[in-house]
Amino acid sequence: MNLFADAGAELVRVVGSLPSTHWDNPTPAGLTVREVVDHVVAGNRFAVRLLAGASAADAVAGLDADQLGDDAIAAVSTSCEDQRSAFAAADQRLPLHHPSGDISYDTFVRFRLGDVLIHSWDIAVGGRLDPTLDPALVDALWAIVEPHLDEMRAMGVFGTGASNTLPPGASRQTRLLGAFGRRVDRG
Repeated sequence: MNLFADAGAELVRVVGSLPSTHWDNPTPAGLTVREVVDHVVAGNRFAVRLLAGASAADAVAGLDADQLGDDAIAAVSTSCEDQRSAFAAADQRLPLHHPSGDISYDTFVRFRLGDVLIHSWDIAVGGRLDPTLDPALVDALWAIVEPHLDEMRAMGVFGTGASNTLPPGASRQTRLLGAFGRRVDRG
């Protein structure tokens, strides 16, 4: 699962670049940088449980507690690798018992990759870092999510949805972010 390895590496790169004074900064996700990082780690751990066959209730149990501990970088790195391994080992034919209802493996792939990559951008913006994501990863994610945007939005977890006000020449990253409810003021 190269996309999971690449998305995890992007997240680790962004989190590893955060100045220590920026963890309490707000992000476009409406949370602080630390809260977004914690959310993504919790999501990665949720994915591992769900892919192992857990019920929705069991998959989310305890994930409302702090997920970062004393070493946020280690928590991010380990959770990304665990998620990558879980997707690689999962039986792709079985439905997953997501809290929003049973979903397919492929739907969950799009959901989790979008969550990791879009939140990498949120963290970069909140941390006042360069918000440019790896263009190859953005292109790969766009290719797998664009045909399924309506289905993904129906889950109700990707913000306010597309603004439908992007300029015709908007970059792929801007279109991806816009599809996931992020308002970006440049093409």
